[in-house]
Amino acid sequence: MSSKKKSNSSRSAKSKAKVYVSDDEDEAFAQNFDISEKLMSKDFPKYFVKEMKGDEVTLEHFQKQGFSTPLFIPDKAGLHLTVPDPTFTVSDVRNMVGSKRILEVMNCATQLNSEMTMKDWEEFFMHPNRDETKLNVISLEFSQTRLENYISAPRVVRQIDWVDNVWPRHLKADQDDGTNNMNRMKYPKVQKYCLMSVAGCYTDFHIDFGGTSVWYHILRGQKVFWLIPPTDANLKLYEEWTLSGKQGDVFFGDTVEKCGRIVVDAGNTLFIPSGWIHAVYTPEDSLVFGGNFLHSFAIEKQLRIAQIEELTKVPSKYRFPFFTELQWYALDKYVYALLGRTHLSVEEATLIQLYGEKWERDEFKTTIGHPHLTPQELYGLKAIVMFIHALPVTRKSVPRLIKDPVGLIRDIRTIVESHKNDSGEKAVTGKPLLYWPGLKNDKKWTKVKQFKRESQNMTTDSKGPAIRVACKACEGCLVEVCGVCTGCVSLPRRRCVNKRCSQPVLDTSTTCSSCGLDGWYASPSMSLVDRPIETCVLMECSVCMRVVHPTCETDYGVEGTISTLQPNTWHCPSCMKFSPPEDSEPPAKSVKLEADIGGAAAKQEQEFLVRGTSDQSKLELRVQMAEKIMAASKKQLKQPSYVFRPPPRIVKAEDVYEKLKKQPDLDLKLEEVVLLPIFKYLSTVDIATCGCVCKVWNTISLDPSLWNVVDLTSQKISSHLLSTTVQKQPVGLLLDWTNMGKQQLNWLLPRIPQTKDLSLVGLEYNMTVSALNTCNCPMLQELNLSFVANLNDAALHKLLTTPRDSRPGLLDKKSRLKNLKKLSLKNTEVSDISLRYITQYLPQLTYLAVSGCWKLSDAGLAQLGMAESPTCENLTCLDLSYCRSVTDSGLSHLHRCVNLTRLDSSHTQMTSEGLGTFVSSSKHKLKLYGSVVDRKQSGKRKK
Repeated sequence: MSSKKKSNSSRSAKSKAKVYVSDDEDEAFAQNFDISEKLMSKDFPKYFVKEMKGDEVTLEHFQKQGFSTPLFIPDKAGLHLTVPDPTFTVSDVRNMVGSKRILEVMNCATQLNSEMTMKDWEEFFMHPNRDETKLNVISLEFSQTRLENYISAPRVVRQIDWVDNVWPRHLKADQDDGTNNMNRMKYPKVQKYCLMSVAGCYTDFHIDFGGTSVWYHILRGQKVFWLIPPTDANLKLYEEWTLSGKQGDVFFGDTVEKCGRIVVDAGNTLFIPSGWIHAVYTPEDSLVFGGNFLHSFAIEKQLRIAQIEELTKVPSKYRFPFFTELQWYALDKYVYALLGRTHLSVEEATLIQLYGEKWERDEFKTTIGHPHLTPQELYGLKAIVMFIHALPVTRKSVPRLIKDPVGLIRDIRTIVESHKNDSGEKAVTGKPLLYWPGLKNDKKWTKVKQFKRESQNMTTDSKGPAIRVACKACEGCLVEVCGVCTGCVSLPRRRCVNKRCSQPVLDTSTTCSSCGLDGWYASPSMSLVDRPIETCVLMECSVCMRVVHPTCETDYGVEGTISTLQPNTWHCPSCMKFSPPEDSEPPAKSVKLEADIGGAAAKQEQEFLVRGTSDQSKLELRVQMAEKIMAASKKQLKQPSYVFRPPPRIVKAEDVYEKLKKQPDLDLKLEEVVLLPIFKYLSTVDIATCGCVCKVWNTISLDPSLWNVVDLTSQKISSHLLSTTVQKQPVGLLLDWTNMGKQQLNWLLPRIPQTKDLSLVGLEYNMTVSALNTCNCPMLQELNLSFVANLNDAALHKLLTTPRDSRPGLLDKKSRLKNLKKLSLKNTEVSDISLRYITQYLPQLTYLAVSGCWKLSDAGLAQLGMAESPTCENLTCLDLSYCRSVTDSGLSHLHRCVNLTRLDSSHTQMTSEGLGTFVSSSKHKLKLYGSVVDRKQSGKRKK
């Protein structure tokens, strides 16, 4: 909600990665005044602020007094303001807006912004031992999200807000994107903000964008505001202070004649008028809801602030969206309210939605009379016309719905002339002049929901275990009833004693204690959702009895342990960290379950146990398991009652010859055995093109052998292209010099588990390649990161170390790149330190290419040749070409790499004598070819 200049620098979002402030930023911004001194100073009494009750802040008050003084309301009663109860937390915000929502987070040490996901922000904010970094979220606009349904602005704001009462509502209804992407924005999306600040945050003096007024309600925590009125002298000083670039040296409140200070506690509400210069300090962790709004009682001030934004070069990204368009719509709305006609060119259905039926519009026109305007409105209309007139032709921003802007300006002049003698007292009616008459006919207009933490079936505060029901699939459920026990013969009928479920499952009505959705991520009230019991993803902790989705659980740095004795049961990450189970004592639920099952489970487990070796594929093990299950089944296998497509048949040359004998006119050019070897010479793009030629070629192009390697070099990556790549499941994937983004790579990696060779040549580390640091990355054996921008020692270390994310059931915490055998880092910014990381984390590496890495020196080669290092035994090929700092001294360290059979030292400082010594000392039959050491060529050359 601030118009401060933002930074494009990206930082780590995890709370445990304490790199929020860099040395460069500290030098760029240094706060030379003590904020604690300003908090205690007596120079800032409670100036300017007017304290009122909630029921006194009405439209009638604004019509009579205007809105030029900050209003402080101790209790929200009477404001008709809807907010959640005080138990609402940042975790609830994440559940409402989504974990992947990108936030702009201000680092208060630098007053600069970086990006962070909502999930990462929650982890930082809720972490009990977070670092001292002061991060502040002040720009989370949550309209078009689930959170919007639980927040409504004060009634007086809803009555005067131009976005609600001036901007055409059918355009606002078309908005379906919850983010603030300007390309997808259909209306000024500035009405509902959530502010989350850690203790100690300070936001320097600023004016809210576009001269908007703002309301704040403190749900949790506390805020301290310094307020300065927008007089001409103060605004002139503010311009000079902003353009000076010395904001960190001067506390702006000391430069003006008067600066007020007010402390706003939890439950209080504060209204700040248009143009007021203010700074904010957060003494304790706080959660605040608020919103910005333009209105008719401060038009001149709003336009003045817009001009200041132009003078101070505020980027368009941080200005009020559609500011000029909204001025046009405001003029048109006044024309309709006072003259009964509109200049909007829309269809009849839209007119009904905006202004009501035809007869209602005609009746409104005949009963308008002469409504009086307040002085603020009358002078404001003149100011809007002058503001638009002063704009260049290319920046007048006439909305596409207004076809006759000249006629609209004429009507405004008519209004100004006829209302110049209006009485200010008669203008105080307590009723809004600008509103949408068609609103009462809109059935979609619903009331705001009340946030209730203890919703139906939610188990947030549940102390006992969740309700479980019979699985209807185990041996105990499938046994026939005896017909003689008490349960069978009593009335009403009860469960037979023979039917004892050994695998009770969670009831379908059970919901997650965090998000309130059921085990299929649907609302319990949805009746048309298929809910197979075996696909429920909810997990109940055997210790704390909490029921959550694993994805909703907070990351505590450890994994939850899933129980194999009872479905949907685990030891949650929180209990694993703070009260881990003892190995000698199984969970209570497990003990009870073993008593019920007896030895049957152990016997069945041995019956279906498949033991394999490390070199066997998963497919072979699954086939063995399937054969055992079918052999043990007493049921007759059903034949499919529908036509199914058999697997592709392997065609041999002999089959084609036999077919040719029977059909002499057979066209061999269309036979698979002829075309398939030819297709193997084509590129990926050419194969896809050939698949569009005819049905025969399309069938051949689908052969899996053609898609072992998918080459998308220099292609424009689209969602369709990624989906097709996943369908092919390639062993090798080349994404060199593409426009691949980080989100696209994050989506792709978990879906190509069979990929062994990945090439990302020419991409950028922060924007794309950093996505490899995830537990969902396939177990690669070959990786090409040549020409990757910003790939330095720290970036490589992050790729090779333990991923920061996790997933349930993952036991191996090491990097997914630990099995790399080939690694190419040509023309990157790695140095000698990176070679130490490679030696430490890549024990199976056999091929290493660092050509053109100008930072490498002999010290790096010493890391490769360290005693007892796996690299000494496994490294067979090393490319050092164009590493100009490498000399014969470094070559002496490579003597320890006993299996090194190829060394490229082109354009280095290694001499022929040094290379000759290396060849002679090797146990392999090597030969020097210029500056390249390689094996001797075996066999005689043919004449």
